[in-house]
Amino acid sequence: MASLRTLLVLAALTFSVATAQEWLGNYYKLQFLHDTQKWTLHGLWPQWSADGYCRNVTFNESAIADLLPRMEVDWPSGEEPNQEFWAHEWQKHGSCTNMTEHPYFATALNLYDSYNHLCPDFGPSDCAVCFDQSLKTRCNCTESGRGDCPPL
Repeated sequence: MASLRTLLVLAALTFSVATAQEWLGNYYKLQFLHDTQKWTLHGLWPQWSADGYCRNVTFNESAIADLLPRMEVDWPSGEEPNQEFWAHEWQKHGSCTNMTEHPYFATALNLYDSYNHLCPDFGPSDCAVCFDQSLKTRCNCTESGRGDCPPL
């Protein structure tokens, strides 16, 4: 017969797995951060992986060489060197898309251009805009902690 401790551990593990599965969504979150002067891009994050890592990918800075001048301005790291930050974004979030490296970063920059004006001039230091998996239809990410992203 299982001990009470074993049963409690199994119950906790079951709750953790169920909670993680409920968290999974089917949308993208375009995350912005406000630096001292403007909104910058923090990342384009698929919301369908519990830990964010989906494939084993390597960051190749030369694949996005034409985007680097824009990324230095619009997608800077707040703490670590930019190249390390971008490598992290590609390996954790870009790996969950069906895109290769250049389209991932170019798509995020294009969405940044189109939607950063939606973030308030004053208020919180972060802002997000969400999209369905096609990246064509915006949805309400403020109400979607998990599952579907309701249409606006």
